[in-house]
Amino acid sequence: MAEKDKGFRFKSLFFREDQTNSPVKPNQVKEATAKTTPDGYIPSASLSTNDMPLVEDFVQRLQNLINQNNQPGFDFLEFTESLFEEKQDPTPEVYKTVFRIAQKIDKSLTPARLLESSMFYKDLVQRTAEAEINKGTAKKQSLQGEKDTERTNLDNSLKSTRTKIQQLNKQIQDLQNQEVTLSNQLSAIDIKYENQFSDIEKKINAIRDAREKVLVSIVDIEAGIKTNIS
Repeated sequence: MAEKDKGFRFKSLFFREDQTNSPVKPNQVKEATAKTTPDGYIPSASLSTNDMPLVEDFVQRLQNLINQNNQPGFDFLEFTESLFEEKQDPTPEVYKTVFRIAQKIDKSLTPARLLESSMFYKDLVQRTAEAEINKGTAKKQSLQGEKDTERTNLDNSLKSTRTKIQQLNKQIQDLQNQEVTLSNQLSAIDIKYENQFSDIEKKINAIRDAREKVLVSIVDIEAGIKTNIS
């Protein structure tokens, strides 16, 4: 199977469709994962429908990473691809059938080996997502530092201006005008940074959602392996 074909097949693990090939609604995905895993995927409350492309983009990146790191031989990745070649929602019998066929390809294949290889991909997803989250967190902290510095400078300027008002009565009118200007700047600082913080927070939550979406799907297959062929 060509590399691009593997990616296309494996995508079924992350983006499930119903029998009419219509995308499953978010609440249906949430209900399905809640039934199959105790720690089901629940989208972050801060993400809206308009933010889902961020999640899907990172899911695609994780999917490509998994394909690029496909381990030699018939492992969890090939097993998953085979499952979804047979059926959109594999039944216990499909699990057994695919496993029997896989053992003909690799007689040394065992459920334990499949589960061991699944751990490799889970760790790959986890490490990659955490690295991206850490980058976003560092950027957020840096932006917070810039905001705090600017707030402090403006606040100090405001205090200095008010002191001058008390000391220089002859210039009180000019200093009062300066006070108003600086006060307005200080009041507007939150608005100035609001969109930047919002964008970063959305991206971080999108990465978390993408990670959980992929991990929950892998756990789903793990559960099927343990239940049906272990």
